[in-house]
Amino acid sequence: MSIQRKLSILFVGKDPLIVRPPAGPISSTWENWQTHFAANAAEALERMASEQFDVTVSDLQLPGSDGIEFLKIVRERHPFTARIIYSSEAQLRLMPNAAEVADRCLIYPCSVEILIATISDVVANGPRLSTVDILERISKMEQIPSLPKLYRELMTQLQSLDAHVDDVSRTISEDIGMTTQILKLVNSAYFGLPQATSNVRDVIGFLGTETIKYLVLAIGIFRQFEPGRLCGFPLEELWTHSTRTALAAKLIAKSERAGRITIEHATTAGLLHDVGQIVLAVNYPEECREIRRRAQAKHVERRIEERAAFGFDHAEVGGCILGLWGLPAPLVEAVAFHHAPNESETGGFTPLTAVHAANVLVQNAGASHTGSALPEIDHAYLKRIDRASAFEKWREALGDALSA
Repeated sequence: MSIQRKLSILFVGKDPLIVRPPAGPISSTWENWQTHFAANAAEALERMASEQFDVTVSDLQLPGSDGIEFLKIVRERHPFTARIIYSSEAQLRLMPNAAEVADRCLIYPCSVEILIATISDVVANGPRLSTVDILERISKMEQIPSLPKLYRELMTQLQSLDAHVDDVSRTISEDIGMTTQILKLVNSAYFGLPQATSNVRDVIGFLGTETIKYLVLAIGIFRQFEPGRLCGFPLEELWTHSTRTALAAKLIAKSERAGRITIEHATTAGLLHDVGQIVLAVNYPEECREIRRRAQAKHVERRIEERAAFGFDHAEVGGCILGLWGLPAPLVEAVAFHHAPNESETGGFTPLTAVHAANVLVQNAGASHTGSALPEIDHAYLKRIDRASAFEKWREALGDALSA
């Protein structure tokens, strides 16, 4: 998958960060972008109503309006446009809620190099995912999950230099339903706390704030879908499979002596790798029932029939949505390519490696299935990343976890 048009960027404000194209080596990046300018929020929203923009870069202080309010409107009306806000450091400190509506924040004055790097970073979560076809199809869906409010609150809280475990624990504990689900998950055999606990603070102390943040994200996404509206889709079964895959991915990453961030991203991607299945099921229930029927009759993987019906599969849909939310690129890649890792461009062991192998091992470990073909390990991919003989080692590393 690849972008079929130039990146379109809208700068908003009376004093935009960039007033002329850059020179030198970075100019080639700029030349691949289409840059547009609007003096205020009203002008920007008028243009966005008739033109498609990939990124908007807005001043925090806009003439006649507030940059935060402007980006709130952009988030609501144009959820697939990335949002960057720029301001002085003093202004950002006075308005910490800017992080709730912006994918990135820039402190000015800043160099052209930093600006280009920031824009590149905000779209790097999956340029291969952001094809016009998928975006147009997703934009027409009536039920798209939103970034959970509690997750956004934790993101803002954790960005503060004064963030403390007690504050994070208190914020989560205010949501009784979330607290119950977190404790149920981490006390299960799938997650492996050293001992059962009923205290969120103990969970944070053991898992860390980053892992708990992503647990809130995963649980928050799943609970947006009511089982009664999924027309028989096995949501509880999918959640069980997802938790098992998360554990397996975590153990595989640990067996490779991966770094903490890689392990966290692998675990989170394991929880979220099939979220696209829910999105398709809730928006296209009849089509998805027929897809399941055809996959069973032909004994092929469901994703093959998804691509035949929609032109893309659930992995790509899930990756696209997570990428548009600005989640870390390795996590997004792991979700988007977990069935076809060799279609990715990265090398070496990554969260994608862990999730791909974990999904295969979990589904082939005796879990019940409906007659469609079980996924197979991509040996060509493992050979490309120099892990040709690692699959059996990972199976052994999981041990009894697969039958838990």
